[in-house]
Amino acid sequence: MFQFRKLLILIWLFICILNLLAEEITFSDIPVLDQYIKKGLLDNLALQQKEFSYESSIKTLDEARGLFFPSVNIEARYSKSDGGRIIEFPVGDLMNPVYQGINDLLISLGQPTRPYPTLQNEQIPFLRETEHDTKLRIIQPVFNTSIWFNYNIKSDMKDISLLETSAYKRELIFEIKKAYYNVLKIDHLVKLAWQTKVLIEENLRISHKLFDNQKVTKDVVYRVKSDLSGIEQYIAEIENAQKMAAYYFNFLLNRPLDEYIEIVQDNNLNFPDEFEIEEQKQIALKNREEIKKIEKAIEITESGQKLAVSEFLPSVNLIGDIGYQGEDYYFDSEHDYKMLSAVATWNLFRGFQDKAKYQQAEINRKRIEKQLEEVKNQIQLQVEDIILKIKAARLSITAANEQEISARESFRLTEKKYEEGMAAQIEYLDARKNWTEAQVNQISAGFTFLVKKAELEKIAASLPLEPEQEN
Repeated sequence: MFQFRKLLILIWLFICILNLLAEEITFSDIPVLDQYIKKGLLDNLALQQKEFSYESSIKTLDEARGLFFPSVNIEARYSKSDGGRIIEFPVGDLMNPVYQGINDLLISLGQPTRPYPTLQNEQIPFLRETEHDTKLRIIQPVFNTSIWFNYNIKSDMKDISLLETSAYKRELIFEIKKAYYNVLKIDHLVKLAWQTKVLIEENLRISHKLFDNQKVTKDVVYRVKSDLSGIEQYIAEIENAQKMAAYYFNFLLNRPLDEYIEIVQDNNLNFPDEFEIEEQKQIALKNREEIKKIEKAIEITESGQKLAVSEFLPSVNLIGDIGYQGEDYYFDSEHDYKMLSAVATWNLFRGFQDKAKYQQAEINRKRIEKQLEEVKNQIQLQVEDIILKIKAARLSITAANEQEISARESFRLTEKKYEEGMAAQIEYLDARKNWTEAQVNQISAGFTFLVKKAELEKIAASLPLEPEQEN
């Protein structure tokens, strides 16, 4: 029996692990970058502020939900009054003739009498001189449609807050990818700058040798020295740019600015085939948070219309009071009371305010519907634009690779001729410059493509932010 129970526990743990693995979301096909993105989604300060706003909207919805429940309050009143209306009770005018008649009758009969007193008319103040009313009041809404429509509006506003958080997550994922690709790009440019410096230093050595052999003049040496100073200045600038790129990337992840960033090799970078425009358009129209937000805004205006209409309906509340009344504070059975009331309120006329609210909500709904149509067109245009840029970036990669190969081979041949004194320095410098520019262009083209691909993921909202739920 114990072995069987142990087996069931192991099977259950295995199923849980499989579920966790199945629910794992991947934001990048580069494992290192994927882990950085997940850390950014956990620790980014701006995203945390968005999440706090969403949590606040949940509490606002809880507040609206609380209107369905009874409210319980302790209410106490102590009054001291003077003046006011007087209630006159003519007890003397009513009873004195009777008493006098009884007295005369008894005297005529010769019976001993105790004369009935003469009564004065009573004057009772309507307001007590002192009075207290201490009670527990319970109010339960029975019929109030405005509470329901208000709850619907708050629920939609909560959903909008969640959509804003999701939209910022997509923006953050794109910014992290863009910043990481920028770190990689500048890392390549720094390495290229140092390689170029090695070439210039070698060129300086050869130029000295040629000058010593009286094959070139002194100005050739000075020209190379000038190039060497220029590349050293460029290295200082590009290394500063490298630090700032790393600082910004760590800032997005809410890490120490100087924390180490793992650099992946080029063979880990993925350059996918072309994307279908219509397919990406449909994905964007289905997933973009901006569209869902506007659809929720339309629902809010519709609830606003219903809320305005509900003002024409009555509201009914049950009110229960349990407490004590009296001139002095006595909390006993002689001064307690209980009262249950049904209170109905029906708005019959308020100067056409509710009609104006309804018309205002209707106008807002039409305006937001036009806004939704415009945003859909804008998103489709964004998809068209970014895919065309991706196509151009892919062509640039092909052209840049071919350019680099040609420039490299040209430099190799020119360098040999220059070392043998068969090529002028201007030819050598031009070949080296062309090769360096081709390498820079090659680096820029590759990372431009990756940034545009990440931008497409943001524009089309093609990356799932949460595990997809099975139906």
